Order: sequence, then structure tokens, then C-alpha cells
Amino acid sequence: MRIRPIRPSDAASWESMRRDLWPDGAHEHAAEISAFFAGAIDEPSGVFVAEESGLLVGVAELSIRDDIAGLPGKRTGYVEGLYVIPERRGRGIARQLLRAAKLWARSNQCDAFASDRGDRIIVDRRF
Repeated sequence: MRIRPIRPSDAASWESMRRDLWPDGAHEHAAEISAFFAGAIDEPSGVFVAEESGLLVGVAELSIRDDIAGLPGKRTGYVEGLYVIPERRGRGIARQLLRAAKLWARSNQCDAFASDRGDRIIVDRRF
């Protein structure tokens, strides 16, 4: 398995995973993906995919934020979305995507790393 940045040729697979992750916004995903590759949107700032034998099996959408509760004004690498296809769950793919996300945040001079789950913000205190 390989973790790598998303490429334009991955757009259809990315859109499919986004539809599974956020079904309520399904009609907006194609336009947002096109805007991402055109450099015309602020978020996500980075996207990584997990690839196995040429098949995309997971995705992590990332941004850089400075408005996280408990981290006011701190440049924070933020996981906006994390998805692994059901058939590949339980194999550590999400963990590997998060490792790549943390490296991305560090390379973008972030002071913190966080995400949310439900209504809670989860901050990686070891970052």
C-alpha cells in the first residue's frame, strides 16, 4: 500500500469516496474537486490518498486553520475528512493517512494538529 498526494487522474475515485463520506453534499463534490485541481479554492489545502494495486482505498482531506478552539491563533494542520472504503477498513490505512497528514502539517509550518469527531475537537497533544 502506498500513501501519496492526490492527482487529477484520481478525481472520479475521490468523488466517489466524498459521496460516501458526505452524502448530503454529493451534488457539489465534482465542482469542488475541479476547483481544487485548478487551485481555485482554499480548502482542502492538501489531499492524500491510499493506493493498493492501482485502486484508491482511502483519502484524507486537509486544511490549515487558525480558529481551532483551545488553539487560538495557532497554525493548525486540520483533518477535514478521512475515509477508507469499507472493504479495506481495519488494516491501518487511516493511521497511515494520518501519519502523512502530520508530516504535511509539519512541512507547512503548523504548530498543532487536530480534527473533529462529532461536535468535539480532537487535538494531537504529541504533535
